[in-house]
Amino acid sequence: MRVASFRAGSETSWGVVSAGRVTDAHSLAGAPATVREVLESADPFGWLRRVADARARSLDEVKLIPPLAPRQDFIALGLNYRTHVGDSGVAAGQPTPPDRPILFGKAASSLIGPDDEICFSRSVTNEVDWEVELAVVIGRAGRNISRGAAVDHIFGYTVANDVTARDLQFLDGKQWYRGKSLDTFGPLGPCIVTADELADARGLRLTLRVNGITKQDASTDELLFPVPETVASASAGRTLLPGDVILTGTPAGVGFTVRVIQ
Repeated sequence: MRVASFRAGSETSWGVVSAGRVTDAHSLAGAPATVREVLESADPFGWLRRVADARARSLDEVKLIPPLAPRQDFIALGLNYRTHVGDSGVAAGQPTPPDRPILFGKAASSLIGPDDEICFSRSVTNEVDWEVELAVVIGRAGRNISRGAAVDHIFGYTVANDVTARDLQFLDGKQWYRGKSLDTFGPLGPCIVTADELADARGLRLTLRVNGITKQDASTDELLFPVPETVASASAGRTLLPGDVILTGTPAGVGFTVRVIQ
């Protein structure tokens, strides 16, 4: 299933997307108010099945907003594609592939919808860059999750743009949280595709275009640390909760590598 959140007039809701339409969960009595509340309920997929039959609206009639608000800051991975290590690793201080996932945080307050405007002040940053990423949405709590059990804790997957202020990221060494956490630097969506359709998310294609020109184009088969290993690493000694969002890293083609190479 594909799950989205939307705004219609002054009201917000969520629903299941199919054939250019999205159902309206709020037309059902007692339905959870948000997708995150669905994940925290006793029977998330039961709710999805019920909402799939609810009254529907055309996608043209609504504005898609982030499919869910992360429960806490984004958990993000750096340098998780071999090609990205090759074209940006030197500048990031990691010229060779890492032997374990590099985890960092990105502020949840950076969240915006898939079609919202990314805004920034030139007095704060002059080097804003793009990073398309597969995002993992946690659906079941767990700590010290094994790679074999990881998919059982995943609700689904969506797309993120880990927008980054490079001049802030590399300020005074490494300021990754600062460079990635400005307001509007976290586009997410449009939909969450549930894990029963994508399993461990192998073989998915990620592309990003700027002004119609393709800048990034890669497969999740190129991940240095696939999704199960990423979930296991992120949960080591730390409880992942329903609604947590993990950004799995970006492939080659981010903008600052052109400046580095030149």
